Amino acid sequence: MGVDKFDKYVNLTNDMAQDHQKSADATDIGLKLVGHAKSTEFSANRGLVIELFPFIFEASQRMSARAISRFLLDEQSIKLSAVTITKALNDPKKSWNAFFDTIEPSARILALWTKSKSYDYLFFSKEIYEEKTASGTKNPLGRIGIKLFRDTDILGADKVMLEKWFCISKETRMKAKPYLESRIAGGV
Repeated sequence: MGVDKFDKYVNLTNDMAQDHQKSADATDIGLKLVGHAKSTEFSANRGLVIELFPFIFEASQRMSARAISRFLLDEQSIKLSAVTITKALNDPKKSWNAFFDTIEPSARILALWTKSKSYDYLFFSKEIYEEKTASGTKNPLGRIGIKLFRDTDILGADKVMLEKWFCISKETRMKAKPYLESRIAGGV
């Protein structure tokens, strides 16, 4: 049986191959990938999906993830893939909790200011929230008193809650409640 013993002379590095046919090691590939990523337009909006999640959640009742993605791109010039949207919608507990992370410091400040032992106020209507926070300290001046005394923590917290939480429909906030139950049940 004649076995060929010339394998020690075989060029395993493909030096004679054309550039596109040469095998590359993982480091070369990785460096090229990072270089390409740095030279192209930034499109990773992973954090944006959390900020928009309550609105995506509500819109998903009537629209597909692909339609939401298309709307964001066409109408707002925001690149958020349907896959990213679907991933957020498929794990609503994680997404709602990540969103709540962004407002919890403000929610805590207002709960302490109004002497509330829970986050129940998060599920009031916007009007009831405004009424209760204005009179929450038994201060006859209410909201005006806050502004007069320039308590920036309370003003900032109130602004965050009005802009990020109470702008969400009450119906959607109520749908979020079961996902946030473990956090809000513990109270302040």
